[in-house]
Amino acid sequence: MSKKQHIKKYAFLIGVLFLFPLSWLLFFGVFSEHKFKTLPYYGPKEVLSTTNEAGIPDTSYYQIPDFSFINHNGDVYNRDSLKGRVWLTAFYATNSPHIRKITDRLLAPNWRYRNEEDIGLLCMTLDASHDTPEVMKAYVDQAVKQNIRDDKWQFLTGQQQDINQYITDAFFIEDPEHTAQMFLIDTIGNIRGQYNGNLEEEIKAAIEDIALLKKEMDIKKYEAKKRAENIVDAAN
Repeated sequence: MSKKQHIKKYAFLIGVLFLFPLSWLLFFGVFSEHKFKTLPYYGPKEVLSTTNEAGIPDTSYYQIPDFSFINHNGDVYNRDSLKGRVWLTAFYATNSPHIRKITDRLLAPNWRYRNEEDIGLLCMTLDASHDTPEVMKAYVDQAVKQNIRDDKWQFLTGQQQDINQYITDAFFIEDPEHTAQMFLIDTIGNIRGQYNGNLEEEIKAAIEDIALLKKEMDIKKYEAKKRAENIVDAAN
């Protein structure tokens, strides 16, 4: 076999080795159903009598209960105020001995999603006697001064016993005053993430989960839009 024939043979084999996996990727990309990892739902759930388009029973997932506290701007803030946004929720006081570390870590998701209007941070104080709206506003303003959207961070205060009771009831935390947990809340109040461990690692995990939840939201919006278009087309 000549040198030229050897070159053609090896070129052919390389081409086959390259095209084979590429063809499989194209096949699954075109003919398979696209799926992605979705986040779990935390808390109790209820199976409904209704079914979805595939005939699978619908499920009602736990949503955090309503509340009424005061934010760092002195405005009343409740569950309806949260709707339409994804919230990473944390509990601490602005006079915490680890406040600088907490602030630095929480700034990461706030900066990462600074241009995303529907993603924010929600904090509840664990020392309402210290954290008046004025104190919290000074803290939030200082914390987010390098960020574009300061309204993406809400810090809440009120009667401490009411806040502690709410944290216990809504997030199933027995000892709110000594909790280091964070939660990810979706746009309708479902708990979709829970983080309790090394703060830096948990923040990284939360940032990744926010991206997944954001993708889920975008897909649901697209599907809702397509359903609405199909209804209009059917009516015409």
